[in-house]
Amino acid sequence: MVEYSENKKLRSGMKLIILAIILTGIFFAAYYSGMTREYCGKDQDCFSENAKSCSPSEVYLSRSNNVYHYKLTPIIGNKCNLKITFERAQEGLPPEHIELLEGKSMNCNIPKSVLREKALLKMDEIMPYCSGELKEALYELIVKRMYELIILNLGEIAEEAKNIMKM
Repeated sequence: MVEYSENKKLRSGMKLIILAIILTGIFFAAYYSGMTREYCGKDQDCFSENAKSCSPSEVYLSRSNNVYHYKLTPIIGNKCNLKITFERAQEGLPPEHIELLEGKSMNCNIPKSVLREKALLKMDEIMPYCSGELKEALYELIVKRMYELIILNLGEIAEEAKNIMKM
């Protein structure tokens, strides 16, 4: 009789341990998959505060009338994933620029130590940690603009070169 009650206690103890493990697993799965994400809407301060501790969150931001979606998700280890999507371009932007950028996204795997030091909302500070179609499209746009500036100023550049050669 005593053996039976000890076995029953052991089984119920094992059930509690298994239940605790399952609940812990569900919690970690929900946290790391972003199911517990805080939606900050357009509140940059809310997102920045969550970013410092790599808490799952998302925000929509308007920069130069372009709309970006930022989605922050923790990664197991010492990094945090930030997905930036270019949602909508400003009106009046050339169609080739809209086609180049809209709907494109990039993933940034940023060390948690960097999150405390840098502003995630400033693209130039996080670009070294990013990869993806949006990053390529932004660089392509920068190269096109630089090329256009060089072509526009080619006459002035040639004139300066002539003046330098005369000396």
